[in-house]
Amino acid sequence: MTPDPTRLEPPYGARDAHDMARLVEAIPEHIEQAVARTDAAPWLLPAGAPDLVAVGGMGGSAIAADLTAALYADTLPRPWLTVRDYRWPACVNAASLAVLSSNSGNTEETLALEAQTRERGIPSVALTSGGELARRAAERSLHCQQVPGGLPPRATLFHAWVPMTRLAGALGWAPDSAPAWREAAALLGRRRSELGIGAAEPGNPAKQLARACHGRLVFVYSSAGPLSAVGLRWRQQLNENAKLLGHCAAVPELNHNEIVGWQAAGPLHRGISVIVLRDREDPSEHATRLDLTAQYAVRQGAEVHEVSSVGESRIARLASLVQFGDYFSLYLALLGGVDPTDITSIDEFKRRLAEQAKAR
Repeated sequence: MTPDPTRLEPPYGARDAHDMARLVEAIPEHIEQAVARTDAAPWLLPAGAPDLVAVGGMGGSAIAADLTAALYADTLPRPWLTVRDYRWPACVNAASLAVLSSNSGNTEETLALEAQTRERGIPSVALTSGGELARRAAERSLHCQQVPGGLPPRATLFHAWVPMTRLAGALGWAPDSAPAWREAAALLGRRRSELGIGAAEPGNPAKQLARACHGRLVFVYSSAGPLSAVGLRWRQQLNENAKLLGHCAAVPELNHNEIVGWQAAGPLHRGISVIVLRDREDPSEHATRLDLTAQYAVRQGAEVHEVSSVGESRIARLASLVQFGDYFSLYLALLGGVDPTDITSIDEFKRRLAEQAKAR
């Protein structure tokens, strides 16, 4: 009998040839491993209190910095920047701390930023599995936090996010995050029975949401608070796992521009699924705006779904939404018949960049 290609129950076989499902299922263990690793090898920071932290990275190596900045935005005493570029902004200088983040250690943009830290005398640390970045860090005697190698960067998020939060603690800018991460690991382990691949679709909200959104454009809306970074993670996972164009935006800003894009409703709008992310700490003004935005999207023909965080600590609640989004994107990939691990387009783009560089 030929397997049903629309079935969301395992085994997935060739539909998940590189076993992304296993990596999503292992998120709770990733958290536990990262906590243990940073307990055993805490951050060793340059002397002095930096005027800001600037994390240089791309894609899956940068989102951990966004999530950390969002997590502590209302308490961080100094700026925490994410730099996705070849050059640091002028404000990053010898009084700052640069975190060079590259899962592979060979990211072109991050290596360019590393070279600039030497040229400009910017105190630095690294977060990587190895590669050229680890070699340069060793050459310069920079402290280097290790993350596991050989995995897609998007699948090692928690291996980077845990160290990022513990960096904020090492600086004295936030409390030690380890207790909250232990709560998160336990919570996400329990949530596997509801969201995981072994949970049947009739009782699995992540599978049900994927089924409802299959074949539609997905817009992720949230508060401009900590959930805005979670919305970005959802969009990135839609891109990389499900091979879909996705979109994310946050209130109140979207109510000053994007909402007008809903005004002239047509076939495009009727093919959109809006997912509203919710958290109990959403300011009341933001919650009201999300309510009204959702109502307007429905009036214009869109489908609207809501996903709420669970857990006690803010870390656990954000992690619960990240886990849900990872499962959601995995199930969308399976429904779409695409390998959730494959990134042929990125590999092809890098090859063409290398050809252009040789031609110059």
